[in-house]
Amino acid sequence: MKIGGKEYKLSTILFVVFIVIFFISSIDLKPNEKRETYQQELIEVEDWLISELDDIARFMNFKESDHRYFNRDVWYTSRYVSPEYDKYKLSRLYSYLIEKGWLDITSRVDKDEYIAKTSSQSEETSKYVHILCNRKSTIFIYMTDMQNDYIIDLFKARTLVELKYDYNLPCYDLNE
Repeated sequence: MKIGGKEYKLSTILFVVFIVIFFISSIDLKPNEKRETYQQELIEVEDWLISELDDIARFMNFKESDHRYFNRDVWYTSRYVSPEYDKYKLSRLYSYLIEKGWLDITSRVDKDEYIAKTSSQSEETSKYVHILCNRKSTIFIYMTDMQNDYIIDLFKARTLVELKYDYNLPCYDLNE
């Protein structure tokens, strides 16, 4: 058989057709049910997550700060960051969140494993983080000056509070 000016054996053509059919049949066209579940859950809680981040920003109320969030289909991450640092304000924020129903799981988890999933870049910082859970969400409150540990485009951050909704974090599977 002649294709594109070249002569091919029927067996070669059948082999190529077989490979193509096998490849197409092996592709799983069913939607990923877990992924769809995670997406639906995130859609349901996204407004609450944004309001929690806004609440943290209002509570901290530093003169210069930045708070923003990112939704990536199946996980949500946000941060409140400032070049100012006030350990007393962070302690008050911690107490405020506990009063609002956030659960401190800091002593119940392996911090080294947990911190690997955060923005922190130092082992030292991991000693001063509180890990809070509520509605499958996680808050990391860094109770130390982050000046040399976390830099964003706008400024050197000294205060960092992260809010995450991620099925890879232990808060997601925590039965509260």
